[in-house]
Formats: sequence, structure tokens, C-alpha cells
Amino acid sequence: MKKICMILAPKNFRDLEFIVPKAFFEVNNFEIITTSTEFISEWRFWYIQNHQKTIYELQNELFDAVVFVWWVWSLDLGQDEIVKNFTIKHIQNNKIIASICASPRNLLKWWVVSWKKLTGNNWDNNFENLAREAWAKAENKWLVIDENLITAYGPENVEEFSLAIIKALS
Repeated sequence: MKKICMILAPKNFRDLEFIVPKAFFEVNNFEIITTSTEFISEWRFWYIQNHQKTIYELQNELFDAVVFVWWVWSLDLGQDEIVKNFTIKHIQNNKIIASICASPRNLLKWWVVSWKKLTGNNWDNNFENLAREAWAKAENKWLVIDENLITAYGPENVEEFSLAIIKALS
């Protein structure tokens, strides 16, 4: 059975970008582990997701895919070295990294997507500059797949994002 780790921001994650992919993954019988830096994640309209383990307890595990569910106000997770190293380990092991909305910005910040094409929410018209600084290529598309990196613009295309992850795992 394929294992997916969904990393949520502890506060203000985007509900739709979590609930829809999780439902798609469940229908396809994937094992899903949700986690964060805390045991509880709360989205901006008070949806609560409880986690059995924090990312700190999972840092030595290896998953088939890592899916980031953050939002504009949760970019501070990019400061967390454990989350960064967890991501790097999965990239080095050729696992799927899927990131939607604001979360691709942390991949750029960590310099783990250099020479890759990606997309992400561009609310401040700075995404292309951030990509260029990290030696990545920003594309103005809803969904971008570059080898094992799957990125999506935001909740508008969450179904397409979910299906791309499922296809990559199949």
C-alpha cells in the first residue's frame, strides 16, 4: 500500500486543499498520515485536524509522497529545519513532492527545486522572482509536473492536483 504524508500548517491551512486530496487518496486506498509541527492543525474557519504524530516524530520515516497543505499566512513553516530536511530526504530518495498554493514558496526558499519547473499562488506578483532567485522556472499554469515534483496554483484546481498525485503513485 502506498503511503502519503500530508503536512499541514498548524494554523490557517487551506481546508479545501486538504479535504479534497485526502478524500481522493482514501478512495484509492492509499495510507494517509497527516502531520504538522503540532498535534492539531486549525484552518482559518476553525476546521480542526488532529494528528497522531508530529513531523518531529515522523522525520525518520520515508513515504511514497509528501503533500504540503499550507496557505499564505502559514509560510513560517519554511523556517523549520526538520520540515526542510524531511523534504530533502524525500527528494533524494526520488519520492513525490506535491505542493499547492503558497507552499511551493518554501520549496523555493529551501533551494530544493533548482532547475525545476513549478507553479504556485502569486498573490503578491513575486513568485516568478522567487523562482528565478532559486534557479527554478515559474510557469503561469494551474498545474505543473516536473518529474516527481507536482505543484498547483491553488484551490481552484485541487481536483486536478489530487489526480496528478494519484497518477504519479500508480
